[in-house]
Amino acid sequence: MRSYVVLAAVVAGMISAPSAQAAALFKSDNVTELGTLPEAVGAIGARFSPDGDTMYVTSATGLGIYDVSAPEAPQRLSRLPLPHFENEDVDLGHIGGRDYVIITNDPSFTGVGVIYVIDVTDPAAPSLASATPVEVPGLNGVAHTPGSSNGHIANCVAGCRYLWTTGSSEGLTVFDLADPTKPQYVGVFTVPGGGFTHDVHIDASGIAWVTGEDGTFGYDTATIANPLAPTLLYRSDPAVTNTGNSGPSTDPGSANDSPLDFLHHNSMRTDISVADDGTVSSSPGGMGNVLAVTEEDYLRPGCEGQGSLQTWRITDQHNPDGTIKLELLDLWTTELNELMDGTGRSNPLGLPTTVNCSAHWFDVSGSVIAQGWYDQGVRFLDISDPRAIKQVGYYVNQGEFWAAYFAPSDPSHEVVYALDVAGGIDVLKLDRSGSTAPAVRAPAREIARAGTLTPHPTFRFACPLAPRPS
Repeated sequence: MRSYVVLAAVVAGMISAPSAQAAALFKSDNVTELGTLPEAVGAIGARFSPDGDTMYVTSATGLGIYDVSAPEAPQRLSRLPLPHFENEDVDLGHIGGRDYVIITNDPSFTGVGVIYVIDVTDPAAPSLASATPVEVPGLNGVAHTPGSSNGHIANCVAGCRYLWTTGSSEGLTVFDLADPTKPQYVGVFTVPGGGFTHDVHIDASGIAWVTGEDGTFGYDTATIANPLAPTLLYRSDPAVTNTGNSGPSTDPGSANDSPLDFLHHNSMRTDISVADDGTVSSSPGGMGNVLAVTEEDYLRPGCEGQGSLQTWRITDQHNPDGTIKLELLDLWTTELNELMDGTGRSNPLGLPTTVNCSAHWFDVSGSVIAQGWYDQGVRFLDISDPRAIKQVGYYVNQGEFWAAYFAPSDPSHEVVYALDVAGGIDVLKLDRSGSTAPAVRAPAREIARAGTLTPHPTFRFACPLAPRPS
């Protein structure tokens, strides 16, 4: 369990130049530090307005809203404190002519689950439209409806008419958001395998890609006749089963020996398509047949077994349940890692000082991925050939990076916002003029299919305060 220093004051929102203390310990030559936007008690996740000029950031203490119309010099517009943790993602919807941000409080951390719907029509003056309790000690079960152990993340579905919340083996909990001031509990439905869920990504065609303990699933949400029974169209290869061999583990043989030890964390459909003959082409608008997927696995002593960034292809084959099969093309993990070389974040004895090294939230721009890797910084990956992922840049300091996003207001997509839960929002610039390969050791890559081990109880997600009662 990691602890964080709580900042005593909220620093004004103008970007500041990198200090000596915050300066990168090492970075590739094609990455430049432009400065840092301080965010009290750590930035966790973000979402952008449709025009790309406003960034909504969820942190451990609330919502921060930033003007990013000048991508290299973002400024804070406002802040709304919220008594919550953990809220790994934020979503944005336009309902009844007004703009809303949705954030949840995960009940597995504090015992209290709440859905916050925030009116951000005026981003300089956000206001709470509703706060809906979904799990409160003493109010659960028969005596309280709704009652749901989900609440790790809430995502808009069908134009934000519905919310799907994730986080437990309940699968997906559905709320009707027709009236944002009074979200209505609809019910729950499970995903195949019955494991816990984590994130929902809606692609341009309305497919909701759900990631979790049992892999990745694609539901049709373009038209929903029954909100508790959306049509399941896609599923990652069911032969890739969860080993349950997730951290903490001191077994060196457990490192990267499977593409699914803990969970599929998040996914994005890319522009890239791969034909059966191997020909690679582009389908702009995020409608290629290749998905990028984070596999998270953390709390590994020595960072041996830290998850991966994976590419999966939508095939023309079918799984035994009739769904269209996603096949694993490649997975990439870091060089296992700078800590083992006695460089980077190491103590005076040259020994590793952290166990939090996993792949986490990422963003895609064309064929380039920017990804937060917890204590291993931000990694830039080239997936132009999704069968051979390669690293083309990196930035690592003493922060803990939970996410990275390309600035949508930057037409070159070189400016990146790196969310550091320990230090703020680092503004970086990646030179995309060439495909420079950083001088680091080649990553260990292993694509062996997972075995059929029965998953065992383990920690849920990043830095839980306590394991959830069974």
